Amino acid sequence: MIKKYLNKFFIYFICFSIVFVYIVNVKVVWIDLIGSSNYRIPYLLIFTILTTLLGWSLFKTMFTDPGRVPQNWGFFLNDPEQKKRKFCLICHIFKPERCHHCSACNRCVLNMDHHCPWINNCVGFQNRKFFMQMLFYVILDSYCAVIGLGYGIYVEFENIMLYLNSEGDLHFIDGLLLLCAFGISCLASCLITMFFKFHLQLVLSNRTTIENLEKKRNEETGQQTDDFNQYDLKPYYNWVQVFGMSKLSWFLPIQMEGGRPVGDGILWPKNHHNESLLLKDHASIPIYNGNGDNIQMQQYNNQLLHSNNQQFRSSSTQHQ
Repeated sequence: MIKKYLNKFFIYFICFSIVFVYIVNVKVVWIDLIGSSNYRIPYLLIFTILTTLLGWSLFKTMFTDPGRVPQNWGFFLNDPEQKKRKFCLICHIFKPERCHHCSACNRCVLNMDHHCPWINNCVGFQNRKFFMQMLFYVILDSYCAVIGLGYGIYVEFENIMLYLNSEGDLHFIDGLLLLCAFGISCLASCLITMFFKFHLQLVLSNRTTIENLEKKRNEETGQQTDDFNQYDLKPYYNWVQVFGMSKLSWFLPIQMEGGRPVGDGILWPKNHHNESLLLKDHASIPIYNGNGDNIQMQQYNNQLLHSNNQQFRSSSTQHQ
């Protein structure tokens, strides 16, 4: 019950903060305090566009299914012990690789990165792109707000000096609102910049937050780990697995053709530079040749889907 109310609080707080900073920056600073300025219309236009994109990407991240596991997807695990480890006792399904069960959402999520209380949703295969876009536009919007609000504080400080010299009026409420909005914008710009940098590194290395935590946990407990990341296909191919092949959709929170994540979230191509890993991985799809410059993404996508269909038909035939 407490967790439910906390999730609602997080959602209301982030929505309130976006609206509050926008209103204070536009109404108090650029209309009431500054009034006429050559920079007012361009600044307000840019700030409005960034805020709109931020709200749009936030909405898409919150309400897009992060990646539900199909009930009839089959399974491609050859090791019986691995089947036991990959079977979800709550959802009663076999989990594909890189799939995890979210206790907050009470379901298995494809390529789950983490559960975000600020959006009351998981970040997974289908909405990780929108999550990254949301962070990106939070940074741009907060930087833009810091510039505008900082200028407003400067103007308000001049008004205070005039008031002390009995030459002007003091707007106490406006000054208080300016300080609150400026503080929220500065805090958001600092924290989200570091957070975005961390997630950008994960995307470019084809890791998730859960996989990164598991790697660190194994290192801390002294378990033997291999630094080789079998899913790392070089930055560009890692990028399009999340953002899709359409460059226009990289910056817009839409799922146009070519803007969806490459693949299906169930089968993952692997980098077979590591020969020992290749021998262990009998169910992998060796479509990445390790060069990265010789393979086209369209062939990559087609081969992945073709391998998926072949293995699914083979699995279905074995169970009949």
